[in-house]
Amino acid sequence: MLLIGGIAALTNPLLGAGIAAKALLPGVAGIVSKFTLRPAAQTLAERKKGEAIRQAEENILREFSDASTVKVINPILQQLDLALRTTENQHDPLLDFNFSTLEIKELDGDKWQVLTEIAMYHIYKDIYHDPTLYKQAQLGPEDIRWFHVLFNDLKST
Repeated sequence: MLLIGGIAALTNPLLGAGIAAKALLPGVAGIVSKFTLRPAAQTLAERKKGEAIRQAEENILREFSDASTVKVINPILQQLDLALRTTENQHDPLLDFNFSTLEIKELDGDKWQVLTEIAMYHIYKDIYHDPTLYKQAQLGPEDIRWFHVLFNDLKST
């Protein structure tokens, strides 16, 4: 660009000086874009994204509160959560969990129980069959014993 400015200066010194100056000094537009427009656009995009997420959450909560959706707590998943957050000394799922109270009155039948066990098996299948992954998945011996009981009939699926 500087060479072109030099050649242009032979015929038109003012034009050549302008081209040479532009080659030596970064353009004002580039500086403005780099330090003001781009960060401002990124900030605006992040705000719009955050607003869209907040709006989506509000819409979902409103739809759930307006609908006749049955809201239940799955006791098996609740037990899994407790088992994963505690140690063997604090909580043993086989000793502290009453399998006879597995009932959700709001749901007809016990198909939810089988579906929950199948879902848990498919999620934990690779870890369940590979003892080297137990520690990484934060599964203690009590959790594995509980999984043996839950997954006993599901190993063929």
